[in-house]
Amino acid sequence: MSGERTITSRNFDVNQLRTLNTIVETGSFRRAADALALTQPAVSYHIRRLEAVLHGPVFVRTRGRLELSDAGEELLFYARKILTVNDEAMARLTAPKNGLRLTIGVSEQLEDLLEDLLVGLTRALPRVTLTARIGASEHLTTRTAEQEAGVAVVIGRARGERSRSLGCLQLAWYAQDTASLATGRSIPMVLPAEPCNTRTHIISALDAQGVRWHVAYEGPDLAGLRAATRAGLGVIGLLADCGEKWNLTPVPGGTLPFHPGFVPVSFVHAPGTPADVVEAAFSVAQAALRQVPLAEEPGRITGSAA
Repeated sequence: MSGERTITSRNFDVNQLRTLNTIVETGSFRRAADALALTQPAVSYHIRRLEAVLHGPVFVRTRGRLELSDAGEELLFYARKILTVNDEAMARLTAPKNGLRLTIGVSEQLEDLLEDLLVGLTRALPRVTLTARIGASEHLTTRTAEQEAGVAVVIGRARGERSRSLGCLQLAWYAQDTASLATGRSIPMVLPAEPCNTRTHIISALDAQGVRWHVAYEGPDLAGLRAATRAGLGVIGLLADCGEKWNLTPVPGGTLPFHPGFVPVSFVHAPGTPADVVEAAFSVAQAALRQVPLAEEPGRITGSAA
């Protein structure tokens, strides 16, 4: 019809923005592909599509490292805003219509996420009565499988159809007395009792580097592990950037010749949890994890100012 105007709009693809955010959070295209259950070519395609919008690169290689370009860093800022709104809207609009009770489990090391999780779940599932449990990841995973918890955010790799990856978080070394870490000595370690995914990861990292070590203290709860470390019994590997909160002293860089690496974080749900509740809770967990900063590692993707 004459007089009508055709309005064209340009839109970002949320999946492509999520891919960008996941690459930055996990530190590589490969880890992002694993976290998103995509192939690496699919991840690369998403970035090429974003580059077509920007008319320039999202990432640049500087000093052998892959970093965000200036435009890529600005895009990431908006991508995270868009993803937060998208996930909140999806969780809210897919919330169950009938009231029910939901128990959410959170790993001890991730207890700071609990407030964001409860706020997000209250908004997304306004008719659901919430209960929270904080504990060891392995116990929470078992309780979820046995339907004693509806959903849980735990440290450990996603396994099985009721588990999804949320990304990875960096570990750091903490110790009260660094004199015991002299080269050539067996390193005294403060370790969580078995079974524990963090313990398994730490021991694997030590053994892979051929490091001599011995157990100086082991215990089932995080409070006891922190107390043993503050008492100078040995070195502990826990989430990075938590030293001040837990009153622990980070081991200075270069004191130990190896890095504790990253641990995966996963979302698990019970067999009987309604699908709409699972999707809402997963979206809330994703949004909460985006508030947790990842410390830097060699080769990690960073902003251009790094």
